[in-house]
Amino acid sequence: MNEFISTKRIHLRKFKKEQVELLYQLNGDPEVMKYITPGKAMTFNEVKLRSIPRIMKSYSNGKDFGIFPAYLKRTENYIGWFQYEPDSYINDAVEIGWRLKRDYWGHGYATEVAKALVKKGKDMGKLIVARAMIDNKASIRVMEKAGLKFAEKFWGEYEPHSDKPDVRYELKT
Repeated sequence: MNEFISTKRIHLRKFKKEQVELLYQLNGDPEVMKYITPGKAMTFNEVKLRSIPRIMKSYSNGKDFGIFPAYLKRTENYIGWFQYEPDSYINDAVEIGWRLKRDYWGHGYATEVAKALVKKGKDMGKLIVARAMIDNKASIRVMEKAGLKFAEKFWGEYEPHSDKPDVRYELKT
């Protein structure tokens, strides 16, 4: 099965480049994208040409890193993905993140896996960071429940922008 990480209810594996439809289920939903691209959904072709190559590249930092599809153990239903990658801005830090399908919001899945990713980062002796749009209260709450603390407000480098600062949370090990 080649699992990256497993929790009580969820397991993470590696994406395959032909799994465009799984990513499109997320990136094609304006509600899911509300705090990523201020609600601008991606087309199937955009997911195929931009998202899949980005995810495949995420595995180039070794077996411990990447963006991983998440499945419920009980049903094998795909619920979204989780990120565990070397941070692009802070040396010796790992960035965690998540994106879930709407049907799976509010069930504690993001918190459950975020806590497991934090444990993995602690075991590796890494600074753990997570970022979100300032209005994304649900993701910020997950960060807090996983043990991360507010570090800073900053201006994210992405388009389209929300016209508000973003936040970074962190946990020093």
